[in-house]
Amino acid sequence: EQARGRIGDSAKDAASQGGWLAKYFERAGDYYFIIETLGGLPLGAYGIYDQTGDSAESGRWVIRPGVPAAVPSAMLAFDIAFDTLGLQTLRSKTVSTNRAVLSLNRKFGFEETRVEPNAQIIDGIAVDMVHFVLSRENWSKTRERVMPLAQLAEKQVAEWETLHRGSKNEFA
Repeated sequence: EQARGRIGDSAKDAASQGGWLAKYFERAGDYYFIIETLGGLPLGAYGIYDQTGDSAESGRWVIRPGVPAAVPSAMLAFDIAFDTLGLQTLRSKTVSTNRAVLSLNRKFGFEETRVEPNAQIIDGIAVDMVHFVLSRENWSKTRERVMPLAQLAEKQVAEWETLHRGSKNEFA
């Protein structure tokens, strides 16, 4: 629910989400990661998808509210994209009103390439999409700069996990 209006019209119920995921997992070359704590508590998801040559889309990023896992989860995804998959660029499209993700994109070294007016309909309203590109080169320059943020988040997520042990299957 916390992602509504920020990433696009989502499936309205668990059955619809299950159907979307089943179709998604049939797509070749798309990667969908479940973000977990070191102890296995689910925190969210992240995707690398629509790969074309040495470039792919980065996104579908949803994280449990109140858990500061954004920076370390994105760092892991970018490392996989560039180091494991051998990509040269990541593309991202972000809803223009999603200020938190717009800010993170810029901190990670994404360069804004354009704003696409009325590009998507969310809850019946046309919204603008901001397009970004992150090159392998920019990521290698930015990675060390954001590492302290990831290390702080790692400690905070561990503290959160200690408080929430026993709720492994509870995602709300």
